[in-house]
Amino acid sequence: MPKVVIPYKPQPRQEVYHQTEADEILYGGAAGGGKSEATIWDALKYAMQYPGSRQIIFRRTHPDLQRSIVTRTLQVYPKELGKYNASKHEWVFVNGSVIELAYWDNDANYKNYQGAEYDVIRWEELTQFEEKWYTYMFSRLRGSKPYPRSVKSTTNPGGVGHTWVKKRFVSLGPPETVYHVTETDDEGNTLYWPDGTPQAGKPIIRSRIFIPANVHDNQALVQSDPGYLARLLALPDIERKQLLEGDWDVFAGQYFSEFSRAVHVVEPFEIPRDWKKYRALDEGYTDPFVCLWIALAPDGTGYLYRELVQTKLLTSQQVELVRLNSPVTERYDYNVADTSFWNKAKTENITPAEIFAQKDVPLIQAKKERVNGWKRLREWLHVEDAIDHVTGSSYKTAKLKIFSTCIKAIEAIPAMMHDERNVEDAAAHPLDHVPDALRYWVMSQPTPGKGEGAWSADPESLLDKPKTFEDDEDDDQPQVEGFW
Repeated sequence: MPKVVIPYKPQPRQEVYHQTEADEILYGGAAGGGKSEATIWDALKYAMQYPGSRQIIFRRTHPDLQRSIVTRTLQVYPKELGKYNASKHEWVFVNGSVIELAYWDNDANYKNYQGAEYDVIRWEELTQFEEKWYTYMFSRLRGSKPYPRSVKSTTNPGGVGHTWVKKRFVSLGPPETVYHVTETDDEGNTLYWPDGTPQAGKPIIRSRIFIPANVHDNQALVQSDPGYLARLLALPDIERKQLLEGDWDVFAGQYFSEFSRAVHVVEPFEIPRDWKKYRALDEGYTDPFVCLWIALAPDGTGYLYRELVQTKLLTSQQVELVRLNSPVTERYDYNVADTSFWNKAKTENITPAEIFAQKDVPLIQAKKERVNGWKRLREWLHVEDAIDHVTGSSYKTAKLKIFSTCIKAIEAIPAMMHDERNVEDAAAHPLDHVPDALRYWVMSQPTPGKGEGAWSADPESLLDKPKTFEDDEDDDQPQVEGFW
């Protein structure tokens, strides 16, 4: 029986990726982490381990597929194990397993996979794809053999899918942790296994994990090409943060590029009773209703310490939730709200603002200048150097801090992008309702300053006046050695 030695020795981070089991795995997060190399060898190992299995590897475009996956597999896959069919773009192995190499560049590609079955689906550079393409392929994750099935992806930050990939994997919590996530529909309702399945009636739960890696985790590359690290260091700020540091809070076209989790996000603490407190509200029903609780420290630093973001709430339910989430010990200087709270209902001669007032949550109307409001918010987010007067050491700080429990705000602010037609404005975004409410609050405050003067302005003068508004092996097949 012939023996075939696999010419691949995984780096430590690649080995973690190969040994991890979950329904969905994301590996990488920075350039040079050996993502593509891990993908092709992981796919070969699975193909040899599970006879007759079928996998697919996606790239966004045909040129990307050809110069990365196709070329590399032709270079390194042992010819004793299988052959590449160029017309079908697939590897067919001696044990009947298949690895299909494909690209997906538009919505019409759906029809290419109707009726297809895969044991493992792999996405290279996941942030280059749209979420609906990714989720559609779960319907193709199936087969008659009892093999472990998963979706395994690699990526760098950035690209059209940056926000949804970050939310699906990175924002779940600390990396290298398997999270069990209950699947929901577009309205946030729990999905259940249908009748006729082994788990009928139980919630559908998928396990996900993000395994970060960067160029420092790939010493084979660093040693073979020392200049690669220097070239990454020489990139412009945003690209350097993405590709070298694996920073998921920055991407090309990002509106609030100054946002830094290390600077702006803090662990919760008890807000002193004497700090000024405010609530900022954005009206919505199909779009989410938003209420933000913000405290202002004596030094002029604002702290977003509580948030409420929920869809399909009637006005009476909105005000009740605001009251339930507002401790009786807290007093608010004012509640600044979107002008739409002053629009009268079609069936009743009353406005949401009047309903809030009847429940002792009086509203004042926000100044809704978009460009000026975003500029003002950027001033609050501006990162500056400060000196610790006890130790003498310097550190980075900003005039707006966000409690780590305010996960919607932490997701939304760095996701905002420039409007292509008006670069001074932020583009419409599914997550923009929290930034909108924050914009209303900063426009009700003076430009962030230092010291007690931050409490000296009269907020009323800064507001608009209210208006009416997933075989056995034959003995003559090769025995493969060298897999980790």
